[in-house]
Amino acid sequence: MAVRSSGSGTTGRWVAMIGAVALLGAAIGLWARHGAAVFFDMLAAGIAYCF
Repeated sequence: MAVRSSGSGTTGRWVAMIGAVALLGAAIGLWARHGAAVFFDMLAAGIAYCF
């Protein structure tokens, strides 16, 4: 007999999916607004700031 698990596992997946879609949307928005060159410069600066 199959047991369905509804709890934090399913909720965690939804939160991760929503976060990934939000990040993808932000990246596409930056690309559309600033163009490829500025987008890549901002991305490189953000990565450099982390290190």
